[in-house]
Amino acid sequence: MRRPVIARPAPAAHRTALAAVAAATLLLVGSACSSGQERQPVHADSAAPKATASTGHRPSPSVGCFRTTPPLATGRYAFGGRSYLLKRPNNDGRTAAPLILDFHGLRSTAFTQAVYGRMSDTGAARGFIVVEPESVPARRGWKLPGMRDGTEDIAYVRTLLDHLESTLCVDTSREYATGMSNGAGLATALICGLDGRLAGVAPVAGLNLARPCEGAPPTTIVAFHGTADRIVPYRGGEPFSGDRRQIPAWMRPSDGVFALPAVPDLATRWARAFGCGTGSHHTTGPITRLTHPGCRGGVRVDLYTVTDGGHTWPGSLPLGIGSTTTRIDATKIILDTFTAPSR
Repeated sequence: MRRPVIARPAPAAHRTALAAVAAATLLLVGSACSSGQERQPVHADSAAPKATASTGHRPSPSVGCFRTTPPLATGRYAFGGRSYLLKRPNNDGRTAAPLILDFHGLRSTAFTQAVYGRMSDTGAARGFIVVEPESVPARRGWKLPGMRDGTEDIAYVRTLLDHLESTLCVDTSREYATGMSNGAGLATALICGLDGRLAGVAPVAGLNLARPCEGAPPTTIVAFHGTADRIVPYRGGEPFSGDRRQIPAWMRPSDGVFALPAVPDLATRWARAFGCGTGSHHTTGPITRLTHPGCRGGVRVDLYTVTDGGHTWPGSLPLGIGSTTTRIDATKIILDTFTAPSR
């Protein structure tokens, strides 16, 4: 196995040019699918095996599996005053497939998240239904517990899942959430917010934005975080390196104090909530994996720490803030974890 390394940041001029090209690409492609109305797709589905081919898992089909009308196709749809991007696997639409909700970060969009994390294309190719929800346009971000009206987006996700289960053929025992930064915080908050409805979550650069509740339902967690993250600090403290001007008014906690716990501490707290055993560390180069065994319900809690890594999605385009590792691919690891159902 090759030794994981952290990619050096590109020179400033190169990063600027790369970001400009990426932004132009997103603008041009995104304009083709910006309508909030339901419509037929313009993109072909990716080829994919059946979701149960390699796991032997017995699916729990949603009510959408028994509809007489055709299931939703790949494209953009409107729901509840917002919109979402849908990417379906290349199946008959009557085979119960696992579903992943993929949440964008603060001041980002569903389309940007689809490009940056590559979850829609890669996930659909592996048999997953992938949905990238859009936040309230006026906010371009997600409310989390502890903020004013902090359960608003959790309530929306609950109704969105109901909608997806009724219009698509979903394996309701294999519903997952992932996301970047603020979106990672929402994915983590859904463990308690949806009362155990999700089988697993995969927060990238945002595990410490949500905390365990009393009686937290056992849920697989696979998280990623860089030690040099200045936006959501790995060692805890104030986000944005203490620059409170970067925190939108709607995001500020009711008590005005936005102090985050350290990421490893949060991983341990979730493991304790799930009755896991003592964690063990496995380090290869700058990548350290903290694994907690023996959790209730057969779930797992894994934290991948990237030494000197920034506020980025490991293995993706170097468009985040800080260094991006090129030797592990968060998207692949997430899908590998979600492909082996724990319950």
